[in-house]
Amino acid sequence: MNRVTVLFLVFIFVYFSCSSIKKTQSQLEYDPVMQQDRMPGSESEAMESIEIPDTAGKVAKVVFDSTKYHFGVVYEGDKVEREIFFTNVGEGDLLIELVTACECTQLDWSRLPIKKGQRSKISISYNSKGKDGPQIVDVDIIGNMDPIVAGTKFYITVLKKE
Repeated sequence: MNRVTVLFLVFIFVYFSCSSIKKTQSQLEYDPVMQQDRMPGSESEAMESIEIPDTAGKVAKVVFDSTKYHFGVVYEGDKVEREIFFTNVGEGDLLIELVTACECTQLDWSRLPIKKGQRSKISISYNSKGKDGPQIVDVDIIGNMDPIVAGTKFYITVLKKE
């Protein structure tokens, strides 16, 4: 399968599995092209400070610290905030195109290239509103990797408030 087909299939899977990405205000404000105009000094100085990712003919590979995370027990309506970590063990810099989970989960991750051997995190905010019982949430990274998707899961048990 070629890369476009795989990306299309992943998009369809994410769309129908109630996944969504919600950007925080800080993510919406960051645009490297727009930020360049706000840098002190000349345009050439600003361009010299931008480092080009090492991806030419190289792919990244993501290895999570764990294949599954246990977030414990919470009461329905509570928000849970956690961080999970992964390392780029591939030959090239990791350029994350998308990180997905279910619609009850907000995610935040680095928009900058993750160098070979570098460890990074995904911040998770899980809203248990309307949930009851054991929950399993898939967290997937899509990027310039082989395979193109890397994932882990987190488990959480939601109890009804009495």
